Amino acid sequence: MKTCFENLEINENDLIIIGSSSLQKVKEANRDKQAIILETKKYGTGEPHESWVNQILEESNKKDFHRVIAIGGGGIIDIAKFCVFGDGRSIQQLFSDKEKLNKKRELIAIPTTCGTGSEVTSVAVVEIEALKSKLGLQIDALFPDKSILIGDMLENLPYPVFSNTSIDALAHAIESLLSPKANAYTDLFAKRAIQIIVNNFLEIDGKRCLPNDLQNALIAANMAGIAFSIAGCATMHALSFPLGARYHLAHGEAVYAVMCSTLNYYKNIGVSLDKLEKALKDSFPVSSDRVKDLISLLRSNHQEPSFEEMKITKSECKDMAKVVYEKQQRLLVNSPRELSEKDLEIIYRNCLKKERT
Repeated sequence: MKTCFENLEINENDLIIIGSSSLQKVKEANRDKQAIILETKKYGTGEPHESWVNQILEESNKKDFHRVIAIGGGGIIDIAKFCVFGDGRSIQQLFSDKEKLNKKRELIAIPTTCGTGSEVTSVAVVEIEALKSKLGLQIDALFPDKSILIGDMLENLPYPVFSNTSIDALAHAIESLLSPKANAYTDLFAKRAIQIIVNNFLEIDGKRCLPNDLQNALIAANMAGIAFSIAGCATMHALSFPLGARYHLAHGEAVYAVMCSTLNYYKNIGVSLDKLEKALKDSFPVSSDRVKDLISLLRSNHQEPSFEEMKITKSECKDMAKVVYEKQQRLLVNSPRELSEKDLEIIYRNCLKKERT
């Protein structure tokens, strides 16, 4: 980190937005460089929420910073993205005025988890209280100007965070691969990301530890981010947003909660998963159903969040499906087949089954 800061020539015109996990490393690297450090936990915890992100926006606008440097997971990077405009707008105003926004600050993203992909995308997501869900702002101004991958930043990552964020990155890659917007280039990135992530889980299967090559894990997440920045995320991510907002699941947990049910529903309605099967060929060389083996591997390494334990009811599944169908078409248009509100409800309700397929 110290070498990184020296190369970036960090100075008093820089705003560093950071969570708590890497704070000590950053303080040491920032010594005598006089950048302002803004620690997000002083404003709120968990996934970015409209109310306290607005406080961070207000704080970030007190000085004419030239650069915003995000060091953290996807939530931290997304918060930093909202700060690049520096013009006093609130979250609600940023969404309302997205056609009028002008980027004033350079954005540098340094991820500290292996799942976000936010360091190479033009999307920032925040929880909106009135909707009881999350919304994503997607405009080119939100692309980071620089992304820096430092494997050492992951060395103290707790295993649950590693597995959650890896599964999120896997979902990015799978949804990109199956997207109608996919092309030969996004497929290259998505397939390689899937292979690295799956092989990481095979390496550590049953051990609940980090894989040996953390830099490679970062690269896989980055590749998945490049793929979905073009081909898009889809059903899994759309369905995850109400779960994160209503039941306070971390983003990776919320995606994982619906991931297996979504893949099984695709199979049941005849969506071709051949591209995914082929991407998994080297990881499961003798398998007759590689998607099934993938689901088994994930469950072996990380238990799915339980709809029963969260006390989610059938009526809540119906309500969430309605919200997703009405508010998340930005994502749903990237699904491999057009899905109705009823389809979304069925996927949610399938998560309620005690014996999941």
